[in-house]
Amino acid sequence: MTRLLPLFPLDAVLLPETHLPFHVFEPRYRAMLADALAGEGLIGLHTLDPDGAPFPDGRPALRAFGCAGEVVEHEALPDGRSNIVLRGAFRYRIAAERTGRAYRLAEAEEAPVHPLAPGREGGPGRRDLRRLLARGVEKLAVSVGRSEASHLPGTLSDEGLVNEAAARLGLGPEERYALLEMDALADRYAWVLDHVRSLQTRVDLLAPFRREEIDPRWN
Repeated sequence: MTRLLPLFPLDAVLLPETHLPFHVFEPRYRAMLADALAGEGLIGLHTLDPDGAPFPDGRPALRAFGCAGEVVEHEALPDGRSNIVLRGAFRYRIAAERTGRAYRLAEAEEAPVHPLAPGREGGPGRRDLRRLLARGVEKLAVSVGRSEASHLPGTLSDEGLVNEAAARLGLGPEERYALLEMDALADRYAWVLDHVRSLQTRVDLLAPFRREEIDPRWN
């Protein structure tokens, strides 16, 4: 399915079913927000491609994929600025850019990912991956004293669960975009699980050096 999306180029990556807050202050993006709210309430959050050649008119190149965000919270400030929260709706690929607005506008094709499959030949299947991921995130959060962030809602879709887990790991834009690029949910789960295990290993290695466990004679 193709739809017309206003584009908000930022050094931030939104993932489907996760949330990101933004402050909108530039006049062109105020106009973009007003147009979005007058329509479907969708904005395409897109990152620039640092290695891509700019367009002839000087517009920076964009990466292949973006995520459409639905405006779920909107606070209009007296001076015309706004605070908004976007909820990731779907991944898309730009089919073509349109002109005629102060902001960038594109025909965007929805780009769904390949779903998780039942376990085959003894390998982990959908239920196993969801369970492994939820347990891994819970253990890691408790280990670093963030028990309030340990619970991943079971009501999330398969894509939402792995994306929410990634959002809680504090990944940078490059890592989040690498996840957004992956076409198969199984690859996303494997990638995030590896990341969780790597972080847990580091936490376990550092555990003996926590302040309360250091020999008082060292102080």
